[in-house]
Amino acid sequence: MTGTRGLKGNPGSLGKNGAPGMMGIKGDKGHEGSRGSSGPPGIKGVKGEQGSKGEKEEIVNSAVSQTNWKQCVWKNADSRDSGKIKDCLFNKIQSDTAIKVSFQGNTLVYGSSVKCNRWFFKFNGNECSGPMTIEAAVYNNWPSGSPNLLHHRSFEGYCENMPQGRVTVELWVGQCHGSRTLGDAKTGWNSVSQIIIEEVSRAQS
Repeated sequence: MTGTRGLKGNPGSLGKNGAPGMMGIKGDKGHEGSRGSSGPPGIKGVKGEQGSKGEKEEIVNSAVSQTNWKQCVWKNADSRDSGKIKDCLFNKIQSDTAIKVSFQGNTLVYGSSVKCNRWFFKFNGNECSGPMTIEAAVYNNWPSGSPNLLHHRSFEGYCENMPQGRVTVELWVGQCHGSRTLGDAKTGWNSVSQIIIEEVSRAQS
């Protein structure tokens, strides 16, 4: 016959720490999670203030933005008192422009007493009328003797009524306006004579 169970004994003292266990094997990498759904659209921002108006761009005349010019040069003494001395062909590119012409060279009016000769430009056979003729008068008034004074002279001007296209610019010499006596003229002496032609923008209103 089994006897009665005895009483539980008192707990024993804590044993010493055991040695650390071996490192476990690294587990497999987990699967990448699925992409989350897009969030709701954000609130529309406040409209910015309108910027200040920029400065107006200056319009540049096309005639000024390019250079269209020509010169005709020669070296000889022309002794005619009246008639055409030289012509120079020029191609005018635009219609709403003017032509500037100039002459540089030696001129002379020879002879005693009162004499006067006029040098002037013609355009396609006519003197300029826009606004007026382009000319230079050389006056000689010696009471005795016949002076032979050759001087460098120049004159220039603008003609505003020239059409687009080819323009024949001519240098002429002749009698001065009024009752002046035609003198013994010389054009060019021991130096170069020049006709310079330039297309320029029209004058201000």
